[in-house]
Amino acid sequence: MMRILIAELKQETATFNPAPTRYDDFRVTAGDAIPATYNGTKTELAGAIDTFRAAGGIEIVPTLAGTAVSGGPIGRADLERLLGELLGRVETAGEVDGAYVCLHGAMAGEAEDDPEGRLLAAMRERLGPKPLVASIDLHAVLTEQMMAAADMLVPYHTYPHVDHYETGERAARNLLRLLAGEIRPTTVRVPLPMLVRGDELITATGRFGEAIRMCRAVEQSSGGLAAGVIIGNAFTDVPDLQSNVLVTTDGDRPRAEREALR
Repeated sequence: MMRILIAELKQETATFNPAPTRYDDFRVTAGDAIPATYNGTKTELAGAIDTFRAAGGIEIVPTLAGTAVSGGPIGRADLERLLGELLGRVETAGEVDGAYVCLHGAMAGEAEDDPEGRLLAAMRERLGPKPLVASIDLHAVLTEQMMAAADMLVPYHTYPHVDHYETGERAARNLLRLLAGEIRPTTVRVPLPMLVRGDELITATGRFGEAIRMCRAVEQSSGGLAAGVIIGNAFTDVPDLQSNVLVTTDGDRPRAEREALR
């Protein structure tokens, strides 16, 4: 039986908010309480858990899920506590075959611009070459550290966000294919020097909607694994903030480049 570790750490940080976010502002769920808490919800974790259960032969290893609403930068001690508790549970989880992590992607601390990249890098060090897949918001601030640590990043396709559950399913399906040795993810990122407002870019209409439909077509095609247009969060003022196109194919970098540039 394969063992798959799951974790969550999510906040969309507004760095201009003068009130810092504290540990107690997070809803923290640990261990076996995670599946019970998220069961039946329209969340990424529920989508992933349901997908793993449906596959059979999977032991889900829940570690820690911490979520908070948008707020000011996370205090230094508070962020260290969150990361320490999550990574501590990863360390004591025993041997696992792979991991799924649910992130927002636009989290920032008072003294840390890239908490998600730091988390993924630490998990990569713990996992070694074992598959690591993360889901992210399309308002994520994509960093090189995040890209280097994860085998795949799977972004939302909707704003307003109505595909949380489906994004968890997509991430979990790709992780299962990685574990089965069926795919070799190859990711291309095209950075766009643009800063745009999320409320003005819904995905049902307009050019942004057209771009997202192109991404979905890539994913639904043979050899397409994940694709998204990630516009960042204008209120997370960190050095890596910009828009990005992200395309992952099954071992076909030239195609990933063509699709991302298109």
